[in-house]
Amino acid sequence: MLKDRLHYFMHNPPRDDRTRLAHALDLMLPLLFFWSITISAIQITHLEQRTLNILLPLILVLETALIVTLKVRKNCHLRMHRNIWFSARKCRERIKNIDSRQDFVLLVKDLLTKTYAMKELETFFIKDESSIDLHGELGKHKIAVLCISADKDDFKVCDKQIKEFFEDIKRYHFDVGLVVTTGAFSDDAHRFVRRMKGQKKIHLFDGYTVLRMAKHAGHPIFPEEKWQKNNEYAITGLEMALSIKENILTSKKRALLFVLLGTAFLVIAALQADFIGSLYLIFGVINVFIGFSGYLLNILRRNELIFD
Repeated sequence: MLKDRLHYFMHNPPRDDRTRLAHALDLMLPLLFFWSITISAIQITHLEQRTLNILLPLILVLETALIVTLKVRKNCHLRMHRNIWFSARKCRERIKNIDSRQDFVLLVKDLLTKTYAMKELETFFIKDESSIDLHGELGKHKIAVLCISADKDDFKVCDKQIKEFFEDIKRYHFDVGLVVTTGAFSDDAHRFVRRMKGQKKIHLFDGYTVLRMAKHAGHPIFPEEKWQKNNEYAITGLEMALSIKENILTSKKRALLFVLLGTAFLVIAALQADFIGSLYLIFGVINVFIGFSGYLLNILRRNELIFD
């Protein structure tokens, strides 16, 4: 599970760039919704005033504690995502700046030794031409390693290089082959490895796998960087409007939350015949309008019929 989450963190940059007030609204919306549901439900039950005075604050405090806890966990998850992604980007830059191929081979040797506990992983010294860079043992299997350093961002290892490595594996009687690159692998390379699965096992380690190994091994090349926060914004009326827009356009769930909150206000307004009921009615209509508008705008935006 940690591997999958780490893989996701490194592949996908954090996308929550909303303002400070937008995060506050993200917390207040569920609070208002559940508070409204609780208050209306208690009013319908017609409990005694003494019981109501004890039960209502207790339920509201528990709901608040639960929602705040979920929000804190979500923020911690977001900070972890940001820090790992930012650190992985720095690590990728450091690996890219390795000029010597021999230095890259030594880095791969260090990462494989610390991550997979390979035994006797050494440089492959053969007089004639060979694509194998390292060899060692993992359990009872003899391992051959090919290291390919990418010279550009969109570099992909082709099937021709994998075929040459495959022939060397058979020639020198290795059991398993590892191809480690800072780039990626072409579709032809993946297809060739799948076809050869019955003869020799070849594992493809792309640039993100190298980053994960560096992270798990605690290698100095993977820095523990902190996400660079943006400057704080002053809370203005324009920011408040933009924050509401950001909340309803970010996901359909937030837009539907406005609709549910407005519906809850309308239900309470139907049960109240005084001035308070009129206020609930006004807020209910406003929230339902914002929610339906946001839901519609979200659909149009996702279908690229409108733009930011």
